[in-house]
Amino acid sequence: MVSIKVEKKLSILVSNMSFIRNSEFALRNINLTMNEGEILAIVGPNGSGKSTLMRLLAGDIRPTGGRIDYGDIPLETWDLFERAKYRSMMSQQHIVTYDFTVREIIEMGIVHAEEIVRGRSYSTVVNNIAEMFELTNVLDHSVRSLSGGGQQRVHFARALAQVWQEDNYTDAKFMLLDEPTSNLDLAHEVKMLSLLRNEVQKGLGVMLILHDLNLTAHFADKVAILKDGELVDQGSVDEVLTSERLSSVYGLPINVSQGPLRITHF
Repeated sequence: MVSIKVEKKLSILVSNMSFIRNSEFALRNINLTMNEGEILAIVGPNGSGKSTLMRLLAGDIRPTGGRIDYGDIPLETWDLFERAKYRSMMSQQHIVTYDFTVREIIEMGIVHAEEIVRGRSYSTVVNNIAEMFELTNVLDHSVRSLSGGGQQRVHFARALAQVWQEDNYTDAKFMLLDEPTSNLDLAHEVKMLSLLRNEVQKGLGVMLILHDLNLTAHFADKVAILKDGELVDQGSVDEVLTSERLSSVYGLPINVSQGPLRITHF
């Protein structure tokens, strides 16, 4: 692999991408763009290919057909360390075998400390991120001693630490988050997504998988719907989250009301 120089402005581009698993299409002919300064939410029924799409964009697996570009550079030309400088990934499940502390888990995200620290102490950066995620009081606790929601916030913090810039994101940075609020209570769901929205306003690009359509409507800039491995629709929240479209995708009556936008299904 060669060293790759990236301009500040960069999008992740998916072009005619397909992925075959066990001789069947898990994803077929996907075209999608992920931009800086936006939250792109991926929604759809279970088994529709959402997590597979995210793993492909992270570079963890390779597409069977089509291509993924970071800017105008094919993803397969990036080595793991260079990918890690521009995008972080938070998966659904996190198995921690040893008694790592919360501090140590967050530190694991800082793979390019020279870019993040920039004159501040290493511990100051960790402490800043811990404060953002309300983890200051448990920094020296074993992550395995925390509740499921607490552990979720630790891994969320680790993913942000990997790409975080304190002021504006002067370099292209992206987060790929697979159901990041799945174990959180209502208050922490809103707090964590509000925190994410603040980072996006600074220039961070985010793709996240959500099942809560009302959270999607409130926090996302754009929405893409997957069903049976195909991209059903994509666009702004108002364009995509309609009663007709959602009822068809999920197979039950769904009502979308405006002012403010609310989605109900019973």
